Amino acid sequence: MLTKMNTCRKPLVLIQSSETAADLQKLCGTQLPEVAVFIKKSRGATLIVSEMESNRLRRSVNKNITVIYPENIGSGWKKGPADWIQRTVTEKELTVTPDFPLGLAEELKTSGYKLILSKKAPCPIREIKTGDEIEAVRQSQRAADAAMRKAIGQIASAAIGRDQKLRMGKSILTSEAVRATIGHTLLDHDCIAAETIVACGPASADPHERGEGPLLAGHPIVIDIFPRSGKTGYWGDITRTVCRGPAPAELKKQYNAVKAAQAAQLKAVKAGVWADTIHKIGADLMKSRGFKTETVNDSPQGFIHGTGHGVGLEIHEAPRISAANHQKLRAGHIITIEPGLYYPNIGGVRIEDTILVTRDGYKMLAPCEKKLEV
Repeated sequence: MLTKMNTCRKPLVLIQSSETAADLQKLCGTQLPEVAVFIKKSRGATLIVSEMESNRLRRSVNKNITVIYPENIGSGWKKGPADWIQRTVTEKELTVTPDFPLGLAEELKTSGYKLILSKKAPCPIREIKTGDEIEAVRQSQRAADAAMRKAIGQIASAAIGRDQKLRMGKSILTSEAVRATIGHTLLDHDCIAAETIVACGPASADPHERGEGPLLAGHPIVIDIFPRSGKTGYWGDITRTVCRGPAPAELKKQYNAVKAAQAAQLKAVKAGVWADTIHKIGADLMKSRGFKTETVNDSPQGFIHGTGHGVGLEIHEAPRISAANHQKLRAGHIITIEPGLYYPNIGGVRIEDTILVTRDGYKMLAPCEKKLEV
């Protein structure tokens, strides 16, 4: 039986997955292997991992966590999490999160357990970053900044062919080639980024289009880099929009509106300001400059996403900076400010920085030049 409750008085059980990895890293103080079961009680916690991983994790987890492996409790690796939990927890009521595996829930239910669905986030303290976490995000952001500079430098140094395609010597410069440059630079900083965006022309009008093929002069090129540190697991996030050679007048207007919107939003950021207020400042400014947000021929265009999101152990985490989130910013939040405008006939423009919210304003974690024409 699965019921809901407001508090988590019963043992909390978390299973390592893509959904819980960030919470578990924060709770345990280290990155965990693919299979891990975390059981938190009122006093202390137990982490169940393979025998192979146990010694390493005993050295690296937080002090209040006991690390065991299945054989310690009379079980075995092949018997799986349901058996491990039954041999570790005497209580018959367990607290779980909404992403708890359905198959495992059914196994526990069959064994007489009652699962209580918690409404609370398993690790709400993740929103406010510690000094070490701020430094970890800063290092990833510096890696993103270094990769952005390399990418823009590559585009700026490209020759413009008669067909408007950018060329490096005899080769056509492509989205794929610039992504490779970004990837190599990030590896030098012990970071990786799997979904880097280098989108040119009409493709840039889709915010999450990765881009492919030749890069063209006189068109917007949106570059969005969001690397994760191999050492710490923390992310960075930065976006710039550039144009090789002279930009069309409409693109300049669009770019200037986005740049002004971001500047106004950054100016308003400080602890105590509402997230939806920050979003509205940017949306209103771009609208006042004639850039409408609407749906044309079943295609949304204009400012069609939120202003930003939290960054930490996940690339998108709380708090969201959007029209739908009436939440006060707090000192220690790390967020992005990334307004954008997208029109199929012109292309897209997005400018993004990752910042630390402070009591009186914000700190830029890695400054990077904002310039359209290169």
